[in-house]
Amino acid sequence: MKKILFPTDFSETANNAFIYALNLAENQNAELYVLHAFQYPMISGGVDAVILQDVYDTIELNNFENLKESIPGLRKLAEDNGFTNVDLKFVVKEGMLTYVLPKIIEEEKIDFVVMGTTGNTGFEKVIFGSNTMNAIRDLKIPILSIPHNYKYKGINNIGFTTVFQDKDRKALDYLTEIAYRYKAKVHCLHVSKDGNYDIPTLNHWKDYYKDEPVDFSIYTADESVDAVLEFIKEEKIDILTVVSSNKGFFEKLFSPSFTKKILSQNSIPLFVFHE
Repeated sequence: MKKILFPTDFSETANNAFIYALNLAENQNAELYVLHAFQYPMISGGVDAVILQDVYDTIELNNFENLKESIPGLRKLAEDNGFTNVDLKFVVKEGMLTYVLPKIIEEEKIDFVVMGTTGNTGFEKVIFGSNTMNAIRDLKIPILSIPHNYKYKGINNIGFTTVFQDKDRKALDYLTEIAYRYKAKVHCLHVSKDGNYDIPTLNHWKDYYKDEPVDFSIYTADESVDAVLEFIKEEKIDILTVVSSNKGFFEKLFSPSFTKKILSQNSIPLFVFHE
């Protein structure tokens, strides 16, 4: 059975992403781990050790109580949306989210992560901040980020950006499995600046996936970000997938300019894979 990890700060943004995570868990017949991470405050010197420990104990207890109080609400959210059969597991961990995530992923053998991109504890920084690329690459498993206020509308068209390298195939095969489960289609996008691309490789990929719900498009554009936005609109993409090892392309997609454009023009979930 697959395992999906869902970090939450119990914000409205996180709850929206929770619905998406529940749907994926049901579709993939997966266990859904709900994680709440918290940090102890930095306290300057001169504080009695006993008092300091009491403060930390209180903070930890409050976070456990917070999760305990939130569990019925999350379970009701699942029930109200018809996900009564999803196996939910709740976890509280102390530490920065970027530190906690790799640990619990390793401990619980998590398959992929679903999380909201904004929230009271700075989830947006995990996805789009200065440490974004390192944090995502270090996870070594797929991570799906759900935009603020995004409402689940189903998955009919999955977008996949590719440079036609062998390492992209693992992600595309994974997406093809998801497409079959949702009766969806995977639309592959390759962006060329000058209109030149490897035609034999494209034809090889087309032949390899000819019996799968997969098609291929070549867009010519000076800026890959503009091509992606046009692709999303034309193909009615419900979820966009990138491979983080395609460094230049990946970094452009996660640049502040792209974030601003996609949030203002067509906010959709982003699925990040690793080679």
